[in-house]
Amino acid sequence: MSTGATGAVAATAYRQDFDTARRLGIPISVHANNRKGSDAIALLAREKFLGRDVQVIHATWVSPEEIRALADNGCPVSLSPYTELRIGFGFPPTGELLAAGIPVGLSVDTTALSGNADMFAIMKAIQNIENSRTNNEFKLPARRVLELATIEGARSMGMDERVGSLKAGKRADLIMVNTREVNLGVFSEPAHMLVEAAQPSNVDTVMVDGRILKRRGGLTAIDVEQTVSEASSALAAVRKRAGWW
Repeated sequence: MSTGATGAVAATAYRQDFDTARRLGIPISVHANNRKGSDAIALLAREKFLGRDVQVIHATWVSPEEIRALADNGCPVSLSPYTELRIGFGFPPTGELLAAGIPVGLSVDTTALSGNADMFAIMKAIQNIENSRTNNEFKLPARRVLELATIEGARSMGMDERVGSLKAGKRADLIMVNTREVNLGVFSEPAHMLVEAAQPSNVDTVMVDGRILKRRGGLTAIDVEQTVSEASSALAAVRKRAGWW
């Protein structure tokens, strides 16, 4: 459940959102502290809304007190570096959040801003931003970044008992990367290569809950040509209704 609790409205306006979600056992996500001067997380803390079931998205402008509040309440944070850079939200404070023991995952946010859903690029971006912010080439190592994109991302959504790693009893979610592609031909340390060199075109196979959705580089569950055609027709219809030609 997504709520508008970003500090722009009084707590009474969204208390019903939180109460309803918690009564139904639905996880809550909220975009917060994505502008300089925002204190939405402090507001949520004061109103006793924070908890393990509340995922905070962005949190690019957080005070030390707000970081402590997130950590004390077990709140996970989702970072989407491309949208945060694109729209001017600022740089994700990855190191500070991790140092506080806050569960951190990576996300796309919306492709309307990021341009695509390339998680390889997002991994590279989060690493490069953190290393640049700290003037330290080795601050955020590739293996840690890979964890943020997999098991830590699952943990940030409260789904780590079901997905996020290959383990007996979990769903069979995995990708297979072709290491014989030219950009991966000299394949050294796996985490380093996946984070810093791999691209979506290198993905040979995708399996979700045991169902193969991509094989030998081709999608198996949808007709790409039909999907693109239907999307183009839908866009044309929207533009026509809006008088935008």
